[in-house]
Amino acid sequence: MTTQGVQANGGATVLRWPVWIGIVCDDLESQRHFYRDILGLKELKSGEDFVWFDFDGKLLELLAKSPLPQYDRRRVSFAFEVDDIHSARAKLIDRGVEAVTEIEGGPQSRQYWAYFKDAEGNLFELVQRLT
Repeated sequence: MTTQGVQANGGATVLRWPVWIGIVCDDLESQRHFYRDILGLKELKSGEDFVWFDFDGKLLELLAKSPLPQYDRRRVSFAFEVDDIHSARAKLIDRGVEAVTEIEGGPQSRQYWAYFKDAEGNLFELVQRLT
């Protein structure tokens, strides 16, 4: 499967999308019921404040509201996949994008991630998968 991406000035793919979509929920259990039992999505994993579903090989995550800044999601949130999260994070910061977190994760998670805010304060995430 070929994944289209956003091209940098030099022509190399910088961002591939989507790898993840998150939906903030007022009532996590009623949303879980809707996506699992009504829409028929396969539940992959859940915790106290999240539920993961398989969405055509990508991750759809339901999220409970949280006071933590990296989880200050107002609407829908999303993640871009990158090949080199350190380089991509540095480029975004150089371009004036607000970083919300340092790079998190690692080999135990099989991925790295970092959160940012767009021009209107919406959160988005960069993800580098580890092989």
